[in-house]
Amino acid sequence: MGSLTDLINSAQAILDSGFDLQTFLSWKTMALLSLLSVLGPFHYYTQHFRWIAAEQNARGLLAGEGILLAAQQEILKHPSLLVAHQKPNAKPV
Repeated sequence: MGSLTDLINSAQAILDSGFDLQTFLSWKTMALLSLLSVLGPFHYYTQHFRWIAAEQNARGLLAGEGILLAAQQEILKHPSLLVAHQKPNAKPV
């Protein structure tokens, strides 16, 4: 959960300091990898993050941050989501 919080805070810092495309692209990659690791590739939030963050501007960053916030809240309500996407023999994340 810490990495989602860090990514949410990073998104706000990118917005506050003025949008930089390279910084956004790095953030987007890290955010997608985090969503993949905690929710899996087929979860609603992972799928929509890919679509929303494809817009490579401040609006895409803000919308992506919103997806991360929603995912974070969903995980807090339903911790079983963290392992629901894994194969039966996989180690928990």
